[in-house]
Amino acid sequence: MQAVFIFAVPIFFMVSGMNLLDYRKKYSTKVFFKKRFVRVGRALILGSIACYLLFGLLPGLFYGAQPIADSFGFVDFCKRFLTNSIIDIYWFLYSIIYLYLLTPLLSKIVHDRRLMEYAIALTLFCSILIPAVKAIGINEKYFSPLLSWPLFSSSALLYFLLGYYLENYGLPMRWKAPVWAVLFVGSAALMFLGGLCWNGFFQGTMGTEYHNYLVGTSSPLCVTSAVSLFMLCKTLEPFFQRGSDKMKLVIRKVSSVSLGVYMFHLLLVNLTLGGPIGGFITLGQTHPFIKAIVVYALTGIAVYIGKWIIAKIKQIASSR
Repeated sequence: MQAVFIFAVPIFFMVSGMNLLDYRKKYSTKVFFKKRFVRVGRALILGSIACYLLFGLLPGLFYGAQPIADSFGFVDFCKRFLTNSIIDIYWFLYSIIYLYLLTPLLSKIVHDRRLMEYAIALTLFCSILIPAVKAIGINEKYFSPLLSWPLFSSSALLYFLLGYYLENYGLPMRWKAPVWAVLFVGSAALMFLGGLCWNGFFQGTMGTEYHNYLVGTSSPLCVTSAVSLFMLCKTLEPFFQRGSDKMKLVIRKVSSVSLGVYMFHLLLVNLTLGGPIGGFITLGQTHPFIKAIVVYALTGIAVYIGKWIIAKIKQIASSR
C-alpha cells in the first residue's frame, strides 16, 4: 500500500511548487506569506490541538495515546508540537513551511530554465542519489564532510522545484498518457517487490523492524512514480477540461477534503487498533486494503460535514 500511494506527499509538494513559485505575478511577498502561513499554520495548530485533546482526554479509544494522557498539559503540548510528537504524519506541514520561507528566493530563478535545471540537479544529487549510495552500504563518512549540504538535501525541495519545472518547461520526451501510466505502475511495482525483498520477505528472514527506504520519498523509484503520475495528469488535463460540469464538481469536492483526510485519517486508523469503538471500524477479518478505503471514505465524509457546518456558522454570523 505504501508503494502504491507514497506519491501523495511528493505530488502535494509538486503541485505547491507549480502554483506558488511564480507568485510574484499575482501578489507581493507580504501577501504571499499572509496567505500561505495563515492557511498552513492554522491547519497545523488546530489539527495538533484537536488530536492532542482527543489522545489526552480519551486515551482508551486510541492506540498509543496513553503516554500523552500521562503527561497531559500545556507545557507537554508545546514540547510535542515543537518536536512533531503529537501526530507524526504532520511532518509534511513542517516541511512546507520551510519551502514557503525559501519561495521568495526560489521565485527569482524560476524564469531561467538553466538555473532551474541546475538547482534540480544539485538537489537530486544531494537528496536522492547520496541516500541511495548510503542505502546500498557505502559508508556515509565518504560523503558527510564534503556533501552534507542541508539546503539541497531536502527531497521536499526537489519535488517543489520539479512541480514548477514540469508544468512550465516539461520534459524532452512527448509520451502519451498510456506510457506515463505504465511507468507509474512499473515504478510502484518495483517499490513493492523491492520493499518485500529489502525486508527479507522472499528470504524468509522478516523481522519486526520495517525498512522503508525503497518505498520512502527519498527513493529514486518514488521520484519516478511521482514524476510519471504528474505527467500523466498533465497529459490528461485537456480531457478533464472537456469534461462535464458534474465531473468537475465531483473533482472539486474530493480535492477540497483531501487535506482534511490526510490530517485526520490517522485518528480512525488508531481507533481501529484500540478501544471499544474500534471494533465497529475494523470490519472483522476484512482485507487491509478494504479497511483503508473505508477509513479514507469515513474521514472524507466527516471532513466534508465539518466544512459544511463551519460554512453555515460563518454564513449565519455574517448575516447578523
